[in-house]
Amino acid sequence: MKLLAWRGLTATCGVLLAAAVHPALSRVWNPPLASISALALLLVAGLLAGPRDPAGRLVGAGAFAVALAVGYDGLRGHRGKLTLEPGQGSQSFEEEGPDGRSLGLRPLGYGVVLERVDPDGGAVLKAGDEATIAVRPGHAASHGGFRFGISAHRGAAEPSALRIAVAGPQGSSVVEVHPGAPVTADGLRIDVEQYFPDFALDEKQQPYSRSAQPRNPAALLRVTRGTQAWRVFVIRAMPGIHRPEGLDRVLSLTDVVVSEAVTLRVSREPAGAVALAGMIMMALGVAWAARPA
Repeated sequence: MKLLAWRGLTATCGVLLAAAVHPALSRVWNPPLASISALALLLVAGLLAGPRDPAGRLVGAGAFAVALAVGYDGLRGHRGKLTLEPGQGSQSFEEEGPDGRSLGLRPLGYGVVLERVDPDGGAVLKAGDEATIAVRPGHAASHGGFRFGISAHRGAAEPSALRIAVAGPQGSSVVEVHPGAPVTADGLRIDVEQYFPDFALDEKQQPYSRSAQPRNPAALLRVTRGTQAWRVFVIRAMPGIHRPEGLDRVLSLTDVVVSEAVTLRVSREPAGAVALAGMIMMALGVAWAARPA
């Protein structure tokens, strides 16, 4: 028990536990729930066997505050993701459980709109009360009891939509096809099977993309009509190049709609201030114990 009573171990367990559950560190450290539970058990054991001198009591009190805050946030806190494109808004986010499983939509209590995405990777949101929420990579921002942080960007390699021209006996039309969201046009169901932002062929004549920028965009489409199905290759540089047998329509890629979406980490941890105060108390206790007698 002497090892567990060591104030350094107690402080370390408290700091590691706080870091494991802190939303700002979730991108670089995402430990399993079993590890978090083990840290909490070690922390409690260290508290029970802690020293009785003033510095040790300060470390113990701080560790207890961290454990209490973590437990409270586990019961009352919420975490999840919110994906927005510039100009798009939402009043809720997709809540996630401790294992990352989706729990459905949870209201924010106010609306947010993504105003713009900055060149440095940051995002600026406008809240319903006209407040500005500026989020930068590595630097979260808080508003209305929720904390927002950058999780991921969707760049040119993942287009918002492809504009496909469909020409047939009755004329032509242009539709926007979003990846994963088939559309129906002129009796055809059109879906994006594969997208190449900068299409090229390798030495084995296999398609690949030379870059993530839409310099030579192309796509492989899956087209169906009733029980019939075709795979149609379209490339912006060569409209109507592929005309599968049996398909009486000509499909062409006219443009790529690139709209960078931002995925934000959203968290509500009402006892976050208590956890911070506990960490400060532990650090002071360790410094107090380490000073010369």
